[in-house]
Amino acid sequence: MTVRKGEIFGIIGHSGAGKSTLLRCINLLERPSSGTVNVGGVDLTKLTDRQLQKERRKIGMIFQHFNLLSMATVRENIAFPLKLAKLSGTEIKNRVDELLKLVGLEGHGDKYPAQLSGGQKQRVGIARALANNPDVLLCDEATSALDPQTTNAILSLILDINQKLGITVVLITHEMQVIRSICDRVAVIDDGQIVELGDVIDVFLKPQHKVTQDFVDEVSDSAGDLGQLVKARSGRVFRVHFVGELTYEPILYNAVKKTSVQFAILQGTISRMKQTPYGELIVELIGPDAEIGGIIDRLKQDGLNVEELT
Repeated sequence: MTVRKGEIFGIIGHSGAGKSTLLRCINLLERPSSGTVNVGGVDLTKLTDRQLQKERRKIGMIFQHFNLLSMATVRENIAFPLKLAKLSGTEIKNRVDELLKLVGLEGHGDKYPAQLSGGQKQRVGIARALANNPDVLLCDEATSALDPQTTNAILSLILDINQKLGITVVLITHEMQVIRSICDRVAVIDDGQIVELGDVIDVFLKPQHKVTQDFVDEVSDSAGDLGQLVKARSGRVFRVHFVGELTYEPILYNAVKKTSVQFAILQGTISRMKQTPYGELIVELIGPDAEIGGIIDRLKQDGLNVEELT
């Protein structure tokens, strides 16, 4: 598995699939029984303990349950890795102030974890993980303990940090919505094996493995039993996917208007995958098969993904 510099790479799988083990292999908190772990061109598996400790400073990590020091203030929690790195007091203060501003916690530096909400605690965890200016940020189920609104805020913060700092982000999750919101590429893991890997838009719209399909179905915008819907219609029913600016174009209307075919939109939605708009329509076409075939060919030529539902 290769993660590209500067991307947000997601790893999704069910409980026990091996997500956390894989993530912890990246910074060698778990040492793999075979193979190599290369981060920034350095094979971590060949380093001495002292060398590994130095390289780990380039890899930040945030956790599902925050793992903050309860008897330390927000400022002290963020400063902890800087003290281990033996920075001066002035350097630590300046860096902590910078990080508090970055994660939106100005004015909270002297509070203790018990005085913070879950989202604020995770912001402290993110600031602490960024303290040593890492090249890679590992996110271990970073939003699983948060409510949906707070989850969206934390995901937006991670995306903002990725874009501002160019930091590579690797996150694990069991929620496809998290992958869909901020990831560039995704690996699907099942029983310790990577069963699918690719751009999120491709994996989401054209899942190849059953496990992937199960995750996609959890967040699918197509409601209800499509099989029963198809049986109840007299015409032919198609699923049409639009991606990018095509989402807002009247392509279906243009394809049908000069034919005798009638169409009905049975379901439809427009959403976003990270920053890419996409739409999905469930459409019934009624008319001669030859004309319907011509319409489908034109839609595909225009770049749409069309699948007949049976």
